[in-house]
Amino acid sequence: MVSCSETSDVIDAQSNLRIIALAPHLAELAESAGALDSLVGVVSYTQLESKKIIESVGDAFKVDYEKIISLKPDYVLVWKDGNPASVIHKLKSLGLNVLEIEIQKLADIPRTIEQIAKIAGTESIAQENIKHFHLVINKHKNQFKPQRKIFIETYHQPLYTISGMHWLSEAVSVCGYENIFKNLSQLSAPISLEAVITKKPDVILNIALQPDPQWQKWKDINAVKNNRILTISPDLMSHPNMKLLEGIEKLCEF
Repeated sequence: MVSCSETSDVIDAQSNLRIIALAPHLAELAESAGALDSLVGVVSYTQLESKKIIESVGDAFKVDYEKIISLKPDYVLVWKDGNPASVIHKLKSLGLNVLEIEIQKLADIPRTIEQIAKIAGTESIAQENIKHFHLVINKHKNQFKPQRKIFIETYHQPLYTISGMHWLSEAVSVCGYENIFKNLSQLSAPISLEAVITKKPDVILNIALQPDPQWQKWKDINAVKNNRILTISPDLMSHPNMKLLEGIEKLCEF
């Protein structure tokens, strides 16, 4: 879902456009939209495919307002559910053109790429990536039906997972997996080891920074007993961008 502040109800493609992205995945989606040359500011941990170095304006939670203003952006892309509301409010109060972006489902990824491409005038480049995204997702959706149970481990200590409201839960379903904690009331939440054991997952997907050795102690879990524990780099599974396709491919091949 993409929305603009009230100052930008009508968005036209502009020449020499200047964009600042206040979340790593937003900068990465802008690159996929063909708007790399328009990016003038990003935040910490942004990893562009091109490896291009772009001016840092802070991180997703604390930004340098003076630097942002000095870069004279036409648009500031913000993460609606990630950037603090106080930051978004401050940017708007400074008279900046704020584009609020919310990724709730897989379809929001190509939709966001398309939206950024429209303001940058780079639709032809974006369409190539959008077409590839749909091609990969549909290929696996047609191959698998959700039937195997999966535990998605996003953090070790404490043990964290995500609910069915998270876009990643939909991503694993592409490969025929059902998130065992899809009914959690929160987007992301701590979970007990006992709860995981009770749910009896067929596969454990670890997308934390390091492998989790604790599982080898629990041979009564199907995933452990059958050696069905998969670790995928968070770079490929933790961000709603084009790199996610590589993570999905790895999971579907497992």
